[in-house]
Amino acid sequence: MPRRSFALLPVLAITLPLTLPLTLPLPLVAQALPQGAPGAPLRSAVPEPVSLDLRGVDGTQLVPKDNRDAAQAEIVRQRWVPLVAGLKGAPAVRLLLPTGEGRLPLLLAAAQALKAQAPTQRIYVAFDPQAMPLLEETAWGAVDGGALVAADLNPDPEAWRGQLTRAQDTFPGRPWTLWLPSDPGPLLSVLMGDGGRVVVPAGGPAARLAEALPPGFTEVEGGPGDLTLRSRKGESRRWVFAEGAWSPAPLPKDRHEVAVTAAEAYDVGALLAKVRATQLRSRAAVRTVQAKADLDLHLQGGRGPGGDLGFRFAYFETAGEWPELLQKEVRFNGVTAKLDGEVQLPLIESRQSMSLPVALGLTERYRYRDGGPASPGRRRLRFEPVGADPLLYSGELEVDEATGRILIERRERTNLPGTVKSEREILTYGQVAPDAWRPTSVQTFERWVSADGVVQVQRRFTYRDFEVNGDGFETARTAARTSGSTMLKVTPEGARYFTRQGDGTRKIEEKPKSSGRALAAVVLVDPGLTPPVAPLGGFLYFDYNAFGKGIQLNALTAILFNTASLAIPRGLGSFDVSADATALLIKGTERPVEKGRLADKDGVGRRFGKVGLELGRDLGLGFRLEGRGDFEYDDFSEGDSKYRTPGYLLPSSGLTRVGTLQGSWLYRGFQVRAFHGWGRRPDGTYGLAADPQSVPEGGDFRRWGGSLGLDREVRPGYWFHGEAGWASGRAFDRFKALDVGGLGGAVRIAGIRANAITADRLVYAKTALAIPTGPNLRLSVSLEHARARSLDDQKTYGMSGVGLAGDLPGFWLFTAVRVDLGLGVQSDIAGVKTVNGFIALLRVF
Repeated sequence: MPRRSFALLPVLAITLPLTLPLTLPLPLVAQALPQGAPGAPLRSAVPEPVSLDLRGVDGTQLVPKDNRDAAQAEIVRQRWVPLVAGLKGAPAVRLLLPTGEGRLPLLLAAAQALKAQAPTQRIYVAFDPQAMPLLEETAWGAVDGGALVAADLNPDPEAWRGQLTRAQDTFPGRPWTLWLPSDPGPLLSVLMGDGGRVVVPAGGPAARLAEALPPGFTEVEGGPGDLTLRSRKGESRRWVFAEGAWSPAPLPKDRHEVAVTAAEAYDVGALLAKVRATQLRSRAAVRTVQAKADLDLHLQGGRGPGGDLGFRFAYFETAGEWPELLQKEVRFNGVTAKLDGEVQLPLIESRQSMSLPVALGLTERYRYRDGGPASPGRRRLRFEPVGADPLLYSGELEVDEATGRILIERRERTNLPGTVKSEREILTYGQVAPDAWRPTSVQTFERWVSADGVVQVQRRFTYRDFEVNGDGFETARTAARTSGSTMLKVTPEGARYFTRQGDGTRKIEEKPKSSGRALAAVVLVDPGLTPPVAPLGGFLYFDYNAFGKGIQLNALTAILFNTASLAIPRGLGSFDVSADATALLIKGTERPVEKGRLADKDGVGRRFGKVGLELGRDLGLGFRLEGRGDFEYDDFSEGDSKYRTPGYLLPSSGLTRVGTLQGSWLYRGFQVRAFHGWGRRPDGTYGLAADPQSVPEGGDFRRWGGSLGLDREVRPGYWFHGEAGWASGRAFDRFKALDVGGLGGAVRIAGIRANAITADRLVYAKTALAIPTGPNLRLSVSLEHARARSLDDQKTYGMSGVGLAGDLPGFWLFTAVRVDLGLGVQSDIAGVKTVNGFIALLRVF
């Protein structure tokens, strides 16, 4: 229901004197003017407002269809300039609006344009009995009220009260001001009591009363010829009309008193109008912007410290055009990558835009409400989308009430349809020039769907070294466009590559870059594998929008190790679908633990291949539920000749089936995961004939566990990672249990060899810190520890390791180099401490 902001709030306390008379004076209608409304309830000799007639204009040309489009917004701004330029010096303007559905956006646009050039100007809505009522609070806050000028009023003064009532029904959220053509006599108190503000001609009784009214008395009670005004402090004054004049009169001794004790609602619409005008004023003052921009992404892994990708750009923006970015540098894990020429890396974003929901957003796709004070002079405004479009934001703005400047914006989107499932953004604003106020940094927490489930990504975009309206802008932008480096344009649909053509010009790519390729040369070191040092060459292909359907496709082949994955966001209704396959052709030799050390006998070789299928669904607020099925084929054979035992019966090779249910919660770098799995492996026996071992429970087994993780940037470039978890199960045997160590174990502890222990219960903890030491080196140091109960002897063993990873710039043909080594520093099991890891040389093309 629309509310009248000038009507009394609900009565919370009613005081009736004990001597209430049986008869009362003529009824008085109490009306309270909105807090902070400009002007007195009665004035004289005030000129009528200047009219701005918008009834004949094409409203669609004066409101941007997409406020994220800088070109549209600037064109619309320029169209308003000739319409309002001649009104800058007018004290007040009266808007004549069309009668159809376009009234609201046109009113908001007109008020914004007028207030942007003259912040103190009063704006009124003209009365049109044929027009649709304006019942939205945003429209009420954008203007000072309605205006009934002399030309609108009936020649018969007795009809004025009815006209005021009809006007209030069409625009109830602000008071209406009547510019009367003649002195109303005793009718004055009735019009004021009905909520009208009145402007009267000079020289009459009403004009003399206007001169006598004390300031601050704005609350009105009015009956025919009887006027009472009350101040906010509770003081009251009364006048009556007799013998052609308004004369002071005593207040009635016995009155029906109404005490209002509730606080008045905050005027959200008025603050929004100030914000809009401030944004437009700032935009009008900016012709060009040149700056430096840094984009950093931290991809948080399900296990381990994850990885980082960074960009450094030169930023160019001119009024009416989409911003352009010149790629100056790409960083892999904080180190400058060797990328020559125009190299286009995949772009992953959720159609995000730097524009505000309120900035020139005059179609009201958002609903705003008061969020209370943030601090002295600051107010929170909460907003939420009117419709169910998942691409619209919910959040809050922190606004400076005096200036209308937005200081901080927090917004989020969930249940997004693409790779990015949800995002939470924090935008910080600052002054980049005397008249320019704009975002200076954006921090985003995102959740990306992948074949391994959902991972968190922390994105930080910062602007610095602003040069606004600089003389060298065009020269610098032309040099960027003619260079051979990579460029992008920021469009309403997201970033697009701005590709150099054969004739030297550049063209915006219609679709975002989504695919890439890479070659890798890897040296794998792990004494638990055969051979312990394996040089591998690999080819990697990835596409985040395969077949133009938003499908993720990743494939890696290194001959001896091969993996591929596929992820389809919302591939089955509201469920995300993913699949993956892995084949390891390097044979590892698994050995039992006896008396606290790895035995030099009963070694069994193993290779494997597996495929998995997963369905996942977001539950909201960062929670997610996933169901997964895995099919793994184990190929058991004779192990390393040094550890073979003659006559040892190998376990049955065959297919293992596992179903897993997993729940997770990911929020701003925190992640909590828990799982429970059911599996069945081939039945049978293994071991020596004198002591055969049977597969427990006919091959049925269970697994369960959970983990906690946190990634946090303690200072720019320094990433802290903490992780802890546990896992357990039942009906394990030596060849289907929890492995610790190596590159493919259930838990990898740095410096602990593969197949170090087969466990049925384990707990672990890891902590790591990435330390940037300059553009040519970043070090990551980790300390890792696990305690595992051996399935062979039911004893619990501890083991610890230190991880050391270094990222280096590429050389020759390679883009980047990474060295990741682990050093075992403690183990209760002899013979499992080692040095393991890999050295990888990567070329992206």
